[in-house]
This record gives sequence, structure tokens and C-alpha cells, in this order.
Amino acid sequence: MEDWLINYYEQTDPLKRQQMLLENKNETMSEEDKLRMKLWETRYGKGKPRKDMFVGYLMNLKYIVESGSMDLGGRKKKLAIEAILGLNLYEFERKSKTQQEIIFLELKNTCRKYIEISTGGRGFTSVIFGMGQLSDESIAGKIAEQISRIVFDAPHSLRMEKEFEPLQRAALEVFREIYPNREHFLKKR
Repeated sequence: MEDWLINYYEQTDPLKRQQMLLENKNETMSEEDKLRMKLWETRYGKGKPRKDMFVGYLMNLKYIVESGSMDLGGRKKKLAIEAILGLNLYEFERKSKTQQEIIFLELKNTCRKYIEISTGGRGFTSVIFGMGQLSDESIAGKIAEQISRIVFDAPHSLRMEKEFEPLQRAALEVFREIYPNREHFLKKR
């Protein structure tokens, strides 16, 4: 993989990511470049970036698992289907290997951004009322609990593990990269 692509998928700032895409765009865009541009626009919108829709889908999965077992009107199932479509997971196994890889890397970036947002707030890393800091080990445990609930528990509760498998792999890889040797904190199904 080219150096700029490695940096692109590690970068979580939407404007910097957009700038990288535009700087490395060839006159004749390859199918891979077109897919990256499409994913960027799907995730952040056209033009100036707005809210991150992919992180929003993760938040919807968090809602699904934390809102109890009742699914009146099928709202949870609808949110899960929105996430599958929005994250480009629908019929993932039928996509070409190149498309799968690009989508997988975007999912990893989404998980990285989610972890960055979660650990960036003082309320998340403080012990009581913003006083005292949690240890790195405790932070890893809290993140692992959230990731487990979002990418493993939510799909399991809806019996949609197969559809969310690429997201589960992406979250697992990012967790391993950020918190090496702490995978035992994750509660995989």
C-alpha cells in the first residue's frame, strides 16, 4: 500500500482526509479512487465535511444493545439495516477483493475515530466527577466493553452476526493496534 494511503486510513480528521484524497487524485481516477471518494462523501457529505455518518451508525448499534430487549415496531432492526447499508456491508462477500479491502480499511478508520472520540472526553477517562485519571489499563477495559457491546452484542441480539462480520474484524484489528496485549478485555460472541 502506498504511503499516502497508510496515512489516509490512520488520519481521523475529515478535512485532512479529504485533502489527502484530492492531492493524490490522478487525472484518470481508478475504480479504487472512485470508491474511496464515494465512501468519503457517504461518510461526511459532499463539500465541507459535516457529522460523521459512520460513527453515527456505531452509535445506533450502541443504542440497539443498550435500549433493552423489546423492539416495538422493528425500530432496532431498521437501525441495523440502515447501518448495514450505510457502512457498505450489504452483500459484502459478493464485492470484489479490492472493494472489500477499501471498505474494511474505512471501517477500521471509523472504529479508530470512535475510540478517539470516546477516550478524548474527560468524563470517560476520569474516575469521579472529573477528579483523578483512570489508568491505561482501565481505559482499555472501558473501550473494550463499549466495542464489545457495539460490534458483538448488538449484531448478536438481532441475529445479524454474518452481516456485521467485517465491522467486527475491523474493530478487533484497531483495538489490537491501539491496545496491544489487551484483547482479553473484549467479550466476543
